[in-house]
Amino acid sequence: MTLKLQCPPGNATIAAMRFSVKLLVANAMGLMAGAAVGQGVPEQGFQIISTGTLGNCLACHALPGQRDVSSTFGPPFDRIGARYDAATLRQWVTDARKIKPDTMMPPFGTTEGTNASVRAQSILSEEQIGHVVAALLSLR
Repeated sequence: MTLKLQCPPGNATIAAMRFSVKLLVANAMGLMAGAAVGQGVPEQGFQIISTGTLGNCLACHALPGQRDVSSTFGPPFDRIGARYDAATLRQWVTDARKIKPDTMMPPFGTTEGTNASVRAQSILSEEQIGHVVAALLSLR
């Protein structure tokens, strides 16, 4: 997007305003892109996290307040939203191998690099991953 302001030649004040407006627009676009990374509904994310046919996260991770589940295979979700930002959480869920190549965590958002994918698509959709990220971010 290009914003053009007409200003008389040699007018430094208007030229500075033009630069400020461009900077403001660039910052706003960056903030919107960052917000899109974490979009989702936490309640739907918790449903995905606890559903065995979707995320099945509780098979490996402990969820704060969850009773009768004592998984210790993966790290607990306690305060995970305070430890990681939305983009990092999205990467962990989408394909944790990009962060930790020796992870045992399956890639939920891609089939790339998997040896024997039984699905033609990823386990979770981008929208579902957004919900999971929103849920994880809420754990502070």
